[in-house]
Amino acid sequence: MKKIIVTISSLFLLLDTNAQDCDIAAINAKGKWTTLANSIVYPEKTFPASQYGQLYTRLDKIAGMFQQSYPQPTGIEAEWYRSIRGAAIVKNGPVPYQFNSLYLGWYCNPNLHKLMVEIETAAWSFVYMNSFGWFMSDQNDKAGLSIDSADAWLLPNKIGEWKGLPLYKPSGSGDKNKTVLITRDGQLPYTPVSRLQFLRSLKAKIEADKKIQHDANEKIAVRSATEEEAAKQKGLQDIEKTVGARYWEQRKAGYLKNYKTDEQRKQENLRLSDGFFDARLKSVNDELNNESSNDLQQPAIVNNDYTSTFKGFTTDEMGGRMVVLINTAYFNMQLPKYVPQFIAVYWSWDKSSPKLNFKTHFEENFPIDKLKAMIDK
Repeated sequence: MKKIIVTISSLFLLLDTNAQDCDIAAINAKGKWTTLANSIVYPEKTFPASQYGQLYTRLDKIAGMFQQSYPQPTGIEAEWYRSIRGAAIVKNGPVPYQFNSLYLGWYCNPNLHKLMVEIETAAWSFVYMNSFGWFMSDQNDKAGLSIDSADAWLLPNKIGEWKGLPLYKPSGSGDKNKTVLITRDGQLPYTPVSRLQFLRSLKAKIEADKKIQHDANEKIAVRSATEEEAAKQKGLQDIEKTVGARYWEQRKAGYLKNYKTDEQRKQENLRLSDGFFDARLKSVNDELNNESSNDLQQPAIVNNDYTSTFKGFTTDEMGGRMVVLINTAYFNMQLPKYVPQFIAVYWSWDKSSPKLNFKTHFEENFPIDKLKAMIDK
């Protein structure tokens, strides 16, 4: 029996050693850069396909920058492709296009006992030309307010600096990602919204929402007095049928005490709804009345919970997000539409060592100055 146990233990030790060797082989597997097919989805209609070559030339240069920063992918396969999608963010403005790359990890398949490449990954890099991309997306970063007839946006949280650029944490996509924005020196494609603009817009929105809800409650139909009385009497009859004589008077008294007509319920809903919106309006009005004229001209930096009840302004250091508008004056309409006028860079990763290795190589070696040199050229 001891001999059998020793043999079985040796077998498991061998299997474990083989598994460890396989995992080590996966981590150290030499990958390569592979170019995938172009992705063209709802491209800017005013930009002719005959000029796509101008976009491709620039994207190919960016691909070279990524390969320069990480020439030998290890433990992963690096794939990239060109993409043209979406309309210009300002009328007749520069066309948006992007570089996309993904990093698929090697792993040891325990069932097949061989190395394989994963089919999904959390490790991506994007370079958005003339587009904010994940830096400021429709999905996560619209402020839900209109200011001067334009949509307001929320900048991502500022978390530091990278290669001389403000570094941001994108919203709505986990915690292992970063983004930067490259622009002309001293200029930005967005402009801050003042506290006064923000508060007035928020107040107008709350008042509009209150009116919509109030009007909807007012339209709720109610029964006539005759119909109400008939319904109340039927309720009393139902109690009499289902409750013994001993408890009938008690149940009847409770029923009549708590009985509410349709009109009473309607008025109660109106009070509750109006009260909810009035409480939100009070916090906004208090801020308008209590801030100095100078304070009201400062940029509006808010927490995400302002959409429920406004609790005052905050700062970048406290995790706040600046409210901004697209700065249409930033864009030079004299330049060809294919020229990049601003660039957003985004990268993400997971906790596996090959993906962290990619992140380290990218952050240390990526030639950001070469990318910046492409602005307006």
